[in-house]
Amino acid sequence: MEESNRRYTDEEVTTIFRRALARDRQKDTISHSELVEIARSSGITPEQLQASIDEEASEGELEAAKEQWTQRQRREFNSHLTTYCIINGFLFMVNMITGPRALWVIWPIMGWGLGLAFHYVNAFFMADEKVERGARSILRKKHRRMERLHERGRI
Repeated sequence: MEESNRRYTDEEVTTIFRRALARDRQKDTISHSELVEIARSSGITPEQLQASIDEEASEGELEAAKEQWTQRQRREFNSHLTTYCIINGFLFMVNMITGPRALWVIWPIMGWGLGLAFHYVNAFFMADEKVERGARSILRKKHRRMERLHERGRI
């Protein structure tokens, strides 16, 4: 097939542009004006381009918020695990000092351990919907904070 008549899929176009940018080691990004020129020569209107730019920024912000929310959940689990180990270690020592024959310490270890196991599952095996809700909550708080700063004239 003649190259001038060949058609490319969206995925092929993306891959080709990424490879072309990667080959130019000094230039792994393009400027906004270059992007506008590429869009214009491809028949994309400035409105379509701006809508796509806004969409990309919004999706990027959502992905960053998802990562932030996920990391927060995991940090909270790690804090919970640390607390569990310290307190149950202390209770174990108290049990060994006061009467090692009756291992009462097993009950708080098992009870709290069950709660810790549920926390682990929730922190490391989250449903996509839960991550999305958490990320959107972070974004809402961020936007409200930005609005308040803007109203106060600090931005």
